[in-house]
Amino acid sequence: MRPCGRYAVCERVLRQGSFAADVALAATAGISAIGVDAAAIDVIGVDEAVQILGGEGVRVSSYMGLEDILREGSPASLDEAAQRLDVAARLGAPAALVATGPLGRVTPTIADATCRDWLARAAPLAAERGVQIMLEPMHPLMRRWSFVHTMQHGLTMVDGIDGAGVVLDLGHVWWEHRLDVLIREHVSEIVSVQVTDIDSAALDEVRYERATLGSGDVPVASLVALLESSGYRGWYEDETIVRTPRDRRLATLRASRAWFETLGSADG
Repeated sequence: MRPCGRYAVCERVLRQGSFAADVALAATAGISAIGVDAAAIDVIGVDEAVQILGGEGVRVSSYMGLEDILREGSPASLDEAAQRLDVAARLGAPAALVATGPLGRVTPTIADATCRDWLARAAPLAAERGVQIMLEPMHPLMRRWSFVHTMQHGLTMVDGIDGAGVVLDLGHVWWEHRLDVLIREHVSEIVSVQVTDIDSAALDEVRYERATLGSGDVPVASLVALLESSGYRGWYEDETIVRTPRDRRLATLRASRAWFETLGSADG
């Protein structure tokens, strides 16, 4: 299946004010799956969420997400993680996203060890429910959410842990040295890909701002081509979180989907 057949959108891009409105917007835009926001599901409950999704014919590409692993240096509750993984499984999500959280007062060595231990304990819980856990490396400016800023570091964190992998957010790690090599050699450990672009003018001003696909510094098209040629067959989730008036988001979504659908159009 071409990449356009695996195109989804993160719910945080939609922001229509309710889960039902978010799902309806995705369906109207011709997008078949969404990465659901855990907070939105908490508001209405998983049973109602399942009904809404089924009514619109929209699938779940991922569950976003589990609580950050580190809380003031201590690991998050595995019991709470199990409860959230139950929700992810009920929604039909193939994977649940997690971030490490900030270092705080913990040393990098201790933080790495604590997070790896948590992932090793949480991954079997996820596997029992038919879900994978995926760790997201984030841009260095996002240090309040994660101390893992590169694919290389993220891959090291999940190395050897069955049922755990990484999220490749192109807007977070496109700048990483030898990213192409990491993709080719570790494509089986990439659970999901988030696509976005980064505003060139903002970077010139030392600011991090997302931008519409194909308009910024991220070589989205070539990275998607590399992923496909390397054997990636998972979801591509649009995470183009930009300042757009609510009444213009449908047009923006349709334009992003149309741009993405051009990728791979020349293959067989």
